[in-house]
Amino acid sequence: MEFTNITLQEGIDRSKQDDHVMFDVREPYRFKQGHLQGALSMPYGVIKDQDAFRDKKIIVYCDFGGQSMLAARHLAEQGYEVYNIVGGIYYYRGELTSLGLKL
Repeated sequence: MEFTNITLQEGIDRSKQDDHVMFDVREPYRFKQGHLQGALSMPYGVIKDQDAFRDKKIIVYCDFGGQSMLAARHLAEQGYEVYNIVGGIYYYRGELTSLGLKL
């Protein structure tokens, strides 16, 4: 199974839908420093089969896109519908600022 790459804005829009959940796959200390609203801390190193989210479409992101791509691939192989915020959140620094978000 494949995953779909999306933009930051698409990820934020999708995360507002009841059938989606957003995972921040960075280390917990990075999550504590700042994260996208509504995101859950789910570091790539501890992602396993997420049965609690079996009925959700999963959005993943990290700082630069590498960890989230690996997480997306892993979750897609487990049968989840997954969306990866391509390039990571640092790619969208200007957009985050214009949205009033700080990471």
